[in-house]
Amino acid sequence: MKQILFFLVILFQTALFSQSETVSGIYQLNFEGSNGIYNETLTLYSDGSFEFLSYKKFDGMHPPESYTYGKGTWELKKNIVYFTTTESDLDSKHTLDLNNTEARFSTKSPRDKSSREIPTTLRIFKSDVEWLVGRNLVKE
Repeated sequence: MKQILFFLVILFQTALFSQSETVSGIYQLNFEGSNGIYNETLTLYSDGSFEFLSYKKFDGMHPPESYTYGKGTWELKKNIVYFTTTESDLDSKHTLDLNNTEARFSTKSPRDKSSREIPTTLRIFKSDVEWLVGRNLVKE
C-alpha cells in the first residue's frame, strides 16, 4: 500500500511540475516598421511569477521612447493562463495592472507526428488593459 501511495505522489508531482515547465519561458511580440519599433516581452517563471515589458519607439512620438512594466503571478488551468497583480507588485516602475488578464496557451500536440513547425504561443483574449487584448506572443 505504501508503495502505491508513493508511486501516486511521484506521478502527481511529475505531472504538476512538467506542465508549468512547458509553459514557463520568454514570450515575445516584435514589430519593426519604417517609422518605429514595438516590442512586448512576457517572461513566465517556473515559480509562478511573471514580468512584462512593453517598449515603443515611433518617429514623431513624444516622448520618443515609452516603457511599460508589469509583474505578478500566473496560474495555468486547462490551457488558460490567469494573471494576478497585487498591490505589492505595483510600484513606480511596475505600473501595469494585469488583474483579470487571461491568455490561451497553445503548443504542438504530442500526438502530431508531422514535421511541421508549430510555435508555442500565448494569445491574450481577456484583459482590463484594452491594448493587450488580441496579442499573440510567441515563445522563444
